Parts: sequence; structure tokens; C-alpha cells
Amino acid sequence: MVNNHSGSSDGGRVFLAVFFALVAVALPLIWWFDPIQSEWMPKCIVKSLTGWQCPGCGITRATHAVLHGRFAEALSYNLFFIVSIPYLLAVGLVSYIPALYRRVRLRRVVLGVPLALTYVILFLIWFVVRNLLGL
Repeated sequence: MVNNHSGSSDGGRVFLAVFFALVAVALPLIWWFDPIQSEWMPKCIVKSLTGWQCPGCGITRATHAVLHGRFAEALSYNLFFIVSIPYLLAVGLVSYIPALYRRVRLRRVVLGVPLALTYVILFLIWFVVRNLLGL
């Protein structure tokens, strides 16, 4: 995405609109239907093919648990996702709110390579650790 330094580009606004539309549809469905008991909820392709849990396995169950106020349960489904929420929220806010994007230090930290690289490395470590420890 190209950012024109006055907020988000037209493509960025479209992406954001589509993202929020999907969230507006998905969250009520995830709140209403328990992913564990719903046959039609998406299943992880990686787990189906390999038996390994990918770093994203459990996100739907964790979201369902959070929406019902069961935070400990959400952590048991996907610890990394729950811990990642503040970082992912910060990236979204700094990327799409012009007043935050214009704050150079904040932008350099939140959208900078060191933090993004740290996140990717932790994501990969989570993939290995959760499978070795059965988390």
C-alpha cells in the first residue's frame, strides 16, 4: 500500500472499508456460533494436511471466547494471537489515522523494520513452540 502521508491512499481506504465490512459480518457470526460446535466454521488447512498447528490455529475459537468474556480460555486457544492484538491494533491505527501517521517517532517505532521483524520472528518461534509443547 502506498501512503501519501496525509492518511491512507484511495486503495488504503478501500482496503480499510472492506476490512471493516468483513469484521462487521464476521464478529457477530463468531459471537453467535461456537466454532467448536459449528461444522461450517473454517478449519485450518495446515492442521488438516500436516497435523501441525499453524500460528493462526485457534484464532476463531479465541475470538469467540474473548467476545464472551472468557479471556483465560482465549489464551489457551492461541496465546500468540491474544498477545498480538495490541501490536496489530497499533499498526492499524498508525497506518490509517492521519494524525497518528504524522507523528514521525510513533510511525518509526510501530511501522519500523525492527518491531515488524521481531513480530515475524516471534510468530515463527510460536509455530515451533506450540507444536513441540502441544500448545
